Amino acid sequence: MFPKKPSPKPRGVPLDDLEAALAPTTLKATRKGDALIVVNDNLTTRVEVEAPDNPDAGDAVISAIVTIKTQLPSQLAALTGKPGFANMINRMATLGAVTEESGQFYIGSRLTVYEGENAWDVQFGLILFTIIAAADTMLGAMRRTFSSEPPRKSEPSSWTEQDFRFAQEQLSRICVCTPGGLSLTAEFGLRSGELSAAVGDRHTALWQMMADQPHPEMGSGLFCLLNMPQTFEDENKLSSVLAELNRMEMKGHDLPPHFGAWCVGGRQNNPAYVAFLPNALHSSRGIALNMSIWAMNRAQIADAMLRTL
Repeated sequence: MFPKKPSPKPRGVPLDDLEAALAPTTLKATRKGDALIVVNDNLTTRVEVEAPDNPDAGDAVISAIVTIKTQLPSQLAALTGKPGFANMINRMATLGAVTEESGQFYIGSRLTVYEGENAWDVQFGLILFTIIAAADTMLGAMRRTFSSEPPRKSEPSSWTEQDFRFAQEQLSRICVCTPGGLSLTAEFGLRSGELSAAVGDRHTALWQMMADQPHPEMGSGLFCLLNMPQTFEDENKLSSVLAELNRMEMKGHDLPPHFGAWCVGGRQNNPAYVAFLPNALHSSRGIALNMSIWAMNRAQIADAMLRTL
């Protein structure tokens, strides 16, 4: 009896197209059931399609959960287990977070897919570049930091003032939002009636997108930063909270796409979510606006979790 061939598109997720897109690269991709296994030198990335724990998402139905996990080499994993080390690495994140589960460390990302959703123009590129670059760019940035190497030279960012004006026009309907050349700043109210810290509101999350802040390893692109208002004077407590937030992002629930990392924020004692999109993803129309909507939803979910602490 011949072994059953893997479905080219398990639960509608085009793993076959991802495999084909990786074929011209130096990465080696193979299928194993509903997973795509990608080997890059000493790193192995597993892209897995699973059924949701609960498909009911209110007015939508979840059809699949896609997780992208790159196991860290054992020596680096041992360092990552030291207090504060994972937080430091995650500040250099691009499209994935160093995450710990049951004593194992990996760089993880997740996508929740909904029935009838037509978003592969954005989602496919995010998954592809996560496979190609999320682990390498984070580890490369860490190497540059430790060895005092200069940042990688790169061309200017593909994001322009027009991109930020478009995002501002859409976001200004639902929140306080200000463009500023190659950047955008918005505030997301986390309590009823609260809009902006400028008028004394204390429960708002600060969202920033910047095209003039290159990544030390990936180069130019779009830097995204979500600062939460909660603060923790105990450094160990903050590290524990950040680890739990990154674990939560990998769960099979009704959550915004997770292509970034929770880390220490701008106040040095608050949680923040960072992400960095390479220039190649600029061609995904409206991705900056998508990142903003996801950040707004992420802030609400994280706030609900942080309120319980």
